[in-house]
Amino acid sequence: MANHGYISRNGVSTFEELVNAMMEAFNLDVHFAAGLAAINMLTRVTGGIAKHGRFEGDVSLTRADAFIGDNRHFQNKLYDLDLLQLGKFGDNGPDGNNTVFNVQTLIGMEKQLFALDQAANPKFEFAARRMNAAYGQAAFLLNMFANGTTKQATLPIIGSFLRNETFPPNWSRAAAPVTGGFNAATVNQILAAIPTPPGRNNAQGVYVADPIPPAPFNSSFACIAYYNQAANTPGVLVNTTGIFKKNVDLLTGILFAAASANPGCTQQVLPFGPAGV
Repeated sequence: MANHGYISRNGVSTFEELVNAMMEAFNLDVHFAAGLAAINMLTRVTGGIAKHGRFEGDVSLTRADAFIGDNRHFQNKLYDLDLLQLGKFGDNGPDGNNTVFNVQTLIGMEKQLFALDQAANPKFEFAARRMNAAYGQAAFLLNMFANGTTKQATLPIIGSFLRNETFPPNWSRAAAPVTGGFNAATVNQILAAIPTPPGRNNAQGVYVADPIPPAPFNSSFACIAYYNQAANTPGVLVNTTGIFKKNVDLLTGILFAAASANPGCTQQVLPFGPAGV
C-alpha cells in the first residue's frame, strides 16, 4: 500500500490511516480493516509487528522461521516451494502461467510448510495466535488479492503482490466489501482439512499440543486464538494512562468484538503477557 500512496513510505501511520487505506485499496469491510489495524497497532507499540512470537512467527508463506534464517525479508525459495502446491492443486487457467489458486492450494501449502519447519526448527512454535494468523494470511490470497472482476487469484496476481510489492496490472479490488467472516470461512476450511492442534516442539523435537485455555475461551478455535494473543501481548498496556490508555481500550475492544462473534466467546480478556520478551 505504501508503494501506491495509500500509507506513508516511512513506516509511520495512524490507526485511522491504516483502516482507510485497507478499505480504499482492497475494499475491506470497516470492521475487518479495524481488526487488522488493531493487531498491527498493539504489536507496534510493544515491540513491532515483526517481533518474533507476538503475531509474526513460524510457518510463514514467504518468510523463514526466525531460528532458521531471515524472518523479515521475502524468500524467493520459500515462495517457489509454495508454488509447487499450486501446480498440484490449482485450478486450470487459460495457460500454465495463469493457474488459479483455490482452497486446496492453500491447504497443500500449509501442510508442506508445517512439515518442513517442524522438522528443521528445534524451537518450532505454532501456537493458536500464530496458526490463526498464518491461515488468515493464506486466506487473503483468495479473498483479498483476487481480481474483483474475475474473482480469481492467479499466479501473476499473487506474484505481483508478494514478489514485486505492487498492485497487478488491470487488477480491481473486490466489488463488495470483504468481511472478517468471509475470510474466517476460508480459515475454517483450512482448519478442518489440517487437524493439527496448536502446539510446539519439545526438547526432543517432538511436536506436542498446547494446553487448552479455561472456559469460556475454549469454546472455539477463534476464542482460543484470542486468549492466546492476549497472553502474549504485554500486560503493561493495561496500566497506561491518558490517550494511550484510550487507544489500548479501543483496540482491545475491537479484537474482542471479532472474537465474540463466535458462539460461547463471551468474556473479554485484556493483555496479560510478559514485557520485554
